[in-house]
Amino acid sequence: MDAALVGLAGTTLGAVTGFAGAWVAQRGQVRIQQEQRAHAERVRWLDDKKGLYRDLLIGLHGWHDSLVSILKNEDDGKLPDNRSVAYKWIVEASLISSDEVRHAVHDVHQALLLAQSVILDHTSTADERPLQGVQDGLSGLEDALRAELAMPVRAGSRSRTGRR
Repeated sequence: MDAALVGLAGTTLGAVTGFAGAWVAQRGQVRIQQEQRAHAERVRWLDDKKGLYRDLLIGLHGWHDSLVSILKNEDDGKLPDNRSVAYKWIVEASLISSDEVRHAVHDVHQALLLAQSVILDHTSTADERPLQGVQDGLSGLEDALRAELAMPVRAGSRSRTGRR
């Protein structure tokens, strides 16, 4: 009888150990697959973001350059077109960019609107450089874009340990 109980206990222990080993292996495999999918998703957007951010910066600089030409009394008549192009890329960028980039885009947009109203209304400000805020905002935006493209991880995504 003792041999039968020892055999039964051994068989039960072996079955539990085998089940636990299979569960741990399956869990590890699922985690690897999740990380691979998350990485593929981040990389997939990277190429799209590079082109989008390039076009966004070109559009914002075009708006800035039109305001500079008006400020120098050399209006090139391209302000409405450059502003429309910038708006298009601002909206596009807001759909896939990180919070940091969205905030930087918003800051540049607000600075451009303020500078535009000062320049077009010929209102004087204490600052003789109405576009300084735009230039500072563009510099901050470029830094935010570089940071996002260098580390294309969304806020709230899982770390390597799987914890948030």
